[in-house]
Amino acid sequence: MPATNDADDYWGKAVTLYTGFPMPSRKTLFDKLKSKEGIPLFRMDIQSMGVRAVTAEDYSAISGWMKHDGEDYDLVFYTAGGDGAHSGVEMHRARIVLIGVPVDSNSRARLLDAGEMTSGGAFTGHYGDQWDSGPMSQYVSGAKAALDKLLADHTTRGFAYSGLPVADAEAVDLNSFERTALAFDRAAKFFIDHAKILEQWETSLGSEQASWKGQAAGVFWHLVHQLRKNYDSYVEQLGGADYHSAHTTVNGVSPKSKFGDTLAMAQQQLVTEITNLQNAWTTWANSREHDPHRSVLELLDDLSSWVLTNNVPYIDETTSYGGETTVTSYSTRAGFLENHPVYGNLNDIQSWKKLGEAAVTRWNNYVNQQLVPVATQSLSTLNGNWIDAGTEFEDPLKTKDTTSLSESYQQEQNQLNQDQLNQNQQNLNDILNNNQQNLNEGLNNLGDNLNNLNNGLGNIGDGLNNGLGNFTDGLNNSLGDLGNNLHSLSSNLNGPPGSGLPLNGDPGGLNPLLNNPLNHLGLNDGGNPLTNPGGATTRLNADGTLTTDYPDGSSTTFNPATGTMTTTSPGGKVTTSRLNAGDSFTNPDGSTTTLNADGTLTTKFPDGTSTTVDPATGAATTIHPDGSVTTTDLNAGLGSGADDLSHLTDLHSTGGLNGLDGLNAPSSLHSGGLNPGSLDSASLHSGSLDSGSLNSGLDGLHGDDLAFEDYDSTPFTGGALGAPGGSALSAGGAAAPPTGGTPLNPGGLGGMGGAGNQSNNERVRKVLDETGGASLRRPTVSRAASGGEEEEREMVLTRGSTPTTSSPYYPMGGGGSPAGQGAQSTESGDRERSSWVPEDEDVWGTDEGGAPAVIGR
Repeated sequence: MPATNDADDYWGKAVTLYTGFPMPSRKTLFDKLKSKEGIPLFRMDIQSMGVRAVTAEDYSAISGWMKHDGEDYDLVFYTAGGDGAHSGVEMHRARIVLIGVPVDSNSRARLLDAGEMTSGGAFTGHYGDQWDSGPMSQYVSGAKAALDKLLADHTTRGFAYSGLPVADAEAVDLNSFERTALAFDRAAKFFIDHAKILEQWETSLGSEQASWKGQAAGVFWHLVHQLRKNYDSYVEQLGGADYHSAHTTVNGVSPKSKFGDTLAMAQQQLVTEITNLQNAWTTWANSREHDPHRSVLELLDDLSSWVLTNNVPYIDETTSYGGETTVTSYSTRAGFLENHPVYGNLNDIQSWKKLGEAAVTRWNNYVNQQLVPVATQSLSTLNGNWIDAGTEFEDPLKTKDTTSLSESYQQEQNQLNQDQLNQNQQNLNDILNNNQQNLNEGLNNLGDNLNNLNNGLGNIGDGLNNGLGNFTDGLNNSLGDLGNNLHSLSSNLNGPPGSGLPLNGDPGGLNPLLNNPLNHLGLNDGGNPLTNPGGATTRLNADGTLTTDYPDGSSTTFNPATGTMTTTSPGGKVTTSRLNAGDSFTNPDGSTTTLNADGTLTTKFPDGTSTTVDPATGAATTIHPDGSVTTTDLNAGLGSGADDLSHLTDLHSTGGLNGLDGLNAPSSLHSGGLNPGSLDSASLHSGSLDSGSLNSGLDGLHGDDLAFEDYDSTPFTGGALGAPGGSALSAGGAAAPPTGGTPLNPGGLGGMGGAGNQSNNERVRKVLDETGGASLRRPTVSRAASGGEEEEREMVLTRGSTPTTSSPYYPMGGGGSPAGQGAQSTESGDRERSSWVPEDEDVWGTDEGGAPAVIGR
């Protein structure tokens, strides 16, 4: 807003603020409308006249407005050398011409009518004087013209008055409120429409008929689910899908979002205040006091009345006769005044300058009485209303779920592992219950075999002892393998670069996936803090952020992953700023922090010290004012790599899992444990306690019941991601996106096989690889056979068939029963056995650059 109006002129401030029209200063309006003597608004001279006595009627005939051609006002007065009784009376006439007034058809000056507006500019006077009535007309009439323009056209762009334009940068556009409101409405509609599309995707991916299964598809499902939740949250924050506004814009538009409604309300509040100013001007102008020359005329009329009361009536005329000669003389008597109490001697030109200045003051008083109070109240009201409206925009839209894909994957894996353990425990309990029931049924049949009771009971005892002994041995062996697997996992976690799951090795490994679990194990508790000049301390946090604590109790935290700088004041107020490469941030202690292009942070302190910190390595390099350099390793407390993870090997102990020993042992519930050899027909007769009664419940531990994969024997019949069935996602073709595009991949989901002509009924989970480094593939865990052989086996089922293998499920992704131990490994003859090795498949869903890869091969 241009600062051309006076600091205390709230009328000028309000007009300029609401319209952008740069109201001129009231103090300088008449600087270019002054006579050579400095009299504002009129020029004049004083002429001597032949003395004569006049009556009140005679005086009114020769004094006042438009009494003679060439003058606008005449005022006759007497002087006698001072107030009181005097002789030597003189008669004078003040001839006054107004400057900067409009003229009528006879070229005579006239004053503005009620509510009349006038324009002005530079002009040359009768005697060559250069005057300019532009500023006066800009203030008096330009304000009303700007208010009218804004209400009529909703903008002041291109507006000018008496040569004074509204700059484009300062123009006010009421339609901008509506445009912004409609932008919020479009955002709300986008979230509403695409939340429906995402819901369809989520339903298609998560149904039992979904064509995509596996770990990558599961992570993709979570991404869709997360986006849908966030979009629903955005819709609610914008007012809801069925929002109805309480306000309309000046063009009659009813916004469909909460923020749009607030903007419509703010626009209406501005229009109301503009109307209030417009009405105030009309009231002021209807009094005709908006014309400054009227104040001059009113003061001249007042002065004429004073002269007619205190000057003219006190003139005495004396006539003396001497023969044929007649002599007339004039004198004043007591009560005669020629010095006005305000202006002074009427025969002094400076007295008339005071009258012109008094006229300017009189006009300003009218402005202060009729315009300024309305403007002051308007500014206060609009400020309060807009502060209330602005609170709606103080907080940006909040994202409800900010979980990363790696965190989501880890949570899902933890839940799957827990669910699997719970299922294994339930299966084991069911088997034990079934065995107990079968045992009881066999004992009930002993009444029919009294002759063989002793032998039968003896065999029962031997068989039961041997079976339970084998069962316990199997459980112990299996949990021993579970401990070995955990120990192997720990070794891989701490392995050298490029091996296993490198926490301290390859930078492209699983650090992002395992960061939070490692924090819980106490492996990332922070390193050495760095003390900065002034007493502040900087530390590298476990999550990779940098926090600086200041002596006044404030702190700043920089997150290199998001580029945000969060400042917490001593009072607990939190503000967040975003740093791009090259941006600088002023810290509470006066130092400045700059984000460099390579991701490092450089802080310059008032004493000349500078410190550069690399959040990726924890190295802090400090250059002191004397030029010396010191380096601090903020990671010093993190240990030296794999040694800090060595305690993970304690996890291989099975002591903490009592009661689950043997879940991995293939022989724990096999025929060797409770087979017909221990409860044969010779002792209990045929069918009393045969192999079927005790072994029939062991199927609960077969790979099909306990396997990580769910087998779906029902062919997929649903559409691709909510789209119609058929060729929507056929192999080699790209699925057409929903109407209006998709929030994730507007170009479609091309290349996603598995839902078209291919007939691969096996569904394999694959692990997400987010970082672009070593892929997380299905681990290969081998079991040593009695003959030293290692093999990996996966169960293959023919659609509609039942599993025939007798090997139980092995946690941690182990293979089947080792060869050479009497285990059977029967596969369906019409299906090809599938084996997986770590390099066999690429991971779908998180290719570098964010583009979806292909599901399957």
